[in-house]
Amino acid sequence: MSGTEWGDVASWFAFALAGGAFVVSLKARGDSKTSAGATVRAADAAEGSLMEAQRSADGAVRSAAAAEDALMLQREEASARRSAEEEARRPRVDLVLLFHQGSTWHLVNQGSAPARNVRLLTTFEFRPPEMAPNLILDPGAVQPLRMQAALGASIPTVLELTWEGQDEPVRLRVPPKL
Repeated sequence: MSGTEWGDVASWFAFALAGGAFVVSLKARGDSKTSAGATVRAADAAEGSLMEAQRSADGAVRSAAAAEDALMLQREEASARRSAEEEARRPRVDLVLLFHQGSTWHLVNQGSAPARNVRLLTTFEFRPPEMAPNLILDPGAVQPLRMQAALGASIPTVLELTWEGQDEPVRLRVPPKL
């Protein structure tokens, strides 16, 4: 073999090595693309998972707000119920007018609280029934009222009364004589 032939062997060897390196780089490039695709898919999946987690967190916040609103509503209803029960248990005045006999009616306190400083507001065309100025009607107490028609004036059909704690007049129907 001559010297030029050995140089050709090195060139062929370098050529083969370059060809191998080219094949390896092609393979690495394909693996890199596959890896990059997998990375993109993983990033997309992570982004989707993050969006799903955000929706779930938003749902949890809405659920917590709804639970808080429901609890507040329950507390308000319980408070209103307690207030109504306390109001129902509170002693009250309950005045009624009942016909007794002749020209006498009875003003009766059927309530559970005393009626203090009872005042008759109804105007009469004749002398009004006599009532003490600071009349107190305890529960179950009766105050007789004498009313007679005189000189063409009739007995009123309604009496208006007020008492301590009841500034708005209460209208009581005068029952007819039996």
